[in-house]
Amino acid sequence: MEVAKVEKQNTHSYPVTASRLYPWLVILDVKQGRRQTFFDVSKNQYQTKNIPEMCNKLIYACSHGWLVLVDPHSMDCYLWNPISLEKAQLPSLESINYNGCILSSSPSDPECHILFFNRLENSLLVCQKGDFEFNKQVVIFAEGVDLKDFAMVGKTIYCLASRYTLYTAEVVGRTVQFTRLIMEELPWPSPLDLPRFEAFFVESCGELFLVHMMFFGFRMEEIYGFFVFRMDFEEKRWVKVKSIGDRTIFLSQHNNTGCMYSLATELGIKTNSIYFTMNCQRLLYVFDLESLCISKFLPCSTVSRDLVQYWVMI
Repeated sequence: MEVAKVEKQNTHSYPVTASRLYPWLVILDVKQGRRQTFFDVSKNQYQTKNIPEMCNKLIYACSHGWLVLVDPHSMDCYLWNPISLEKAQLPSLESINYNGCILSSSPSDPECHILFFNRLENSLLVCQKGDFEFNKQVVIFAEGVDLKDFAMVGKTIYCLASRYTLYTAEVVGRTVQFTRLIMEELPWPSPLDLPRFEAFFVESCGELFLVHMMFFGFRMEEIYGFFVFRMDFEEKRWVKVKSIGDRTIFLSQHNNTGCMYSLATELGIKTNSIYFTMNCQRLLYVFDLESLCISKFLPCSTVSRDLVQYWVMI
């Protein structure tokens, strides 16, 4: 197992950024809440930082180079850009039970809406910069259909619901209107074939992907492999793919979020692969979609096992 090297750094500085959005693994050590570790997957090096805006904060989303940060104690919530250092206050959350967040456009756009979603309650919180409170909305689909995830493709928000039904979501005023796409359903995995799996909703270069993380073992905690599906908007169906070419997928089990990076070869990142982290584990895993093999290494040896890991594009 390979162990990453520490990079010489100024602990109070902000992470080094490239000329284009770049994938970083951010490790938040719960025991050292004021410290953040930024792992560079291409150089296999990490930087330890002490960034005030990120101290003791949860990362709910990363979009257009901005982070959505939440204080789990005070529920204070804001947008922060680690490059421009601009900060925009948002209304406080009512709880940390929201699973994720999506931005309808760049926060520099006056029409940008921020949506938090709660899978358990099938609910949304919607606001814009400058609002003093969220508008809460309970989402009602067909019977037995629940909210799962969101992704942006161009200027369109897509919502993934249970049984892989797909909706477009449009913000009208302070509410979200959903329109179901009539499409061929992806067969729901049989419990005999997939006793346990987790689904990730990922956008890349104007395409929409669905990634299945499959488990096996006595406690169903070991990773067997992955299935990757691409949404064919012309045929209106999910198509299983064996290769993603020069792209790389990054997944975090902590909040079931993922992102995808194109032309990763230019940066020395392993392509046609899936980088993923597991809850309560310090290791970083890489699944090769061609060889179907999993390798692993340790991004940082100085963090405790009481940690949270996120992928961000900054």
